[in-house]
Amino acid sequence: METDVVLAALNDKHKFNSHQVVELFEKADNKRPLGEIELEVFKDFVKGESLKNDDNSKAGDVLETLENSDLDFYREYLSELKNKGLGYVSIFGEEYPSRLRNIEKPPLILYYNGDLSSWKEGIAVVGTRDVYEHRVDFVEEIGGKLVNMGKTVVSGLANGVDEAAHKSTLEAEGKTIAVLPGHIEKVYPKSNKEIGEQIPENGALVSEVSKKVRINRGRFVERNRITSGLTTAVIIGASGETGGTIHQAKFAQSQNLPILLYDPEEDDGQSPEKLKEMGAKTFSNLNELEELVNSLHETNHAGKNYSLQEYS
Repeated sequence: METDVVLAALNDKHKFNSHQVVELFEKADNKRPLGEIELEVFKDFVKGESLKNDDNSKAGDVLETLENSDLDFYREYLSELKNKGLGYVSIFGEEYPSRLRNIEKPPLILYYNGDLSSWKEGIAVVGTRDVYEHRVDFVEEIGGKLVNMGKTVVSGLANGVDEAAHKSTLEAEGKTIAVLPGHIEKVYPKSNKEIGEQIPENGALVSEVSKKVRINRGRFVERNRITSGLTTAVIIGASGETGGTIHQAKFAQSQNLPILLYDPEEDDGQSPEKLKEMGAKTFSNLNELEELVNSLHETNHAGKNYSLQEYS
C-alpha cells in the first residue's frame, strides 16, 4: 500500500484524531507490514475495526474518506513535489519533527521546501499584523539575538511581527521556518513573497495541506498549532486583545510551552493583560529575553489541544 498517499488524503480532511489514525495503521502493520498490504485489504481491515466495540470511533470516518478520496490526485501530487525538489514526510518518517509528533493533533503528513531539520533549535516569534513601528524595530533585534544564540526563528510569514522576525533572521544569516496557511508552493501573503523565496536556502517553508485545500479562516488558526509545536517557546512581540496572536498563545498554553511576552516599560496596549493572566513571562529588553531563553527546558507538548471550534 502507498502509505504516504493514503495519509495525504486523510490529512487534507483535517477532521481526524491523528493519534487514533496512527494507532489504526500500527494495528494493521502488526498483522502485515503496511508496504505489503494492498489498499483493498487495508480497507477491509479498517471496516472490521469500525465494527468492533473498542471505541475506535474514527475507523468508520477513515474508511469513508478512503472510499471517497481521489487517491490518483495524491499519488500524482507527491510525485510532482519530488520532481520539483520539494519534500514531504509522514508521521511515520524518521525526518518528522519529534516535538510535533507529540502534540495532540499532529499533521499526518508534512510538506516542506528547504532544510526541515532546522526545527530542532526552534523558537517561535509571533504577533499581530497591526503592530507599532517601535515594536517592529525591537522584534528585528529579537531575531538577531536569537540567531546569535544559535536558535531557529519559527513564524508564520504574516505581515507585521512575523515579517520582521523572518526578515531580521535572514539578514543575520540565521535559520528560519515559515509555517504556511496554504500549500507549500503558495507563499502567503504575496507582499512577503520575496522573504518567502529566501527561506528555503536558510531554513524551510512548511505546510500541512496539499494544493487541493484552499486557504480559509480556519487554516490561519489551525496552522498555529504547528508553529508552536515545532518549538520550545513562543515569543510574542505584540498582540491585540483578540485575534490570531491570542489563538497562538492558547495553542502554546495547551501544549505546555512557555510564552514570553515583550512588555516595554512604556505601556502601548500591545502587551495585553490576557496574556499575562495566561502565564506569559514578560521581558522589556534583550538581556531579560536572553535569560528567559537560557532557562528554557524541553517540553513534551502534552496536554489538551486547543481547537478553532472551541475558541472561535
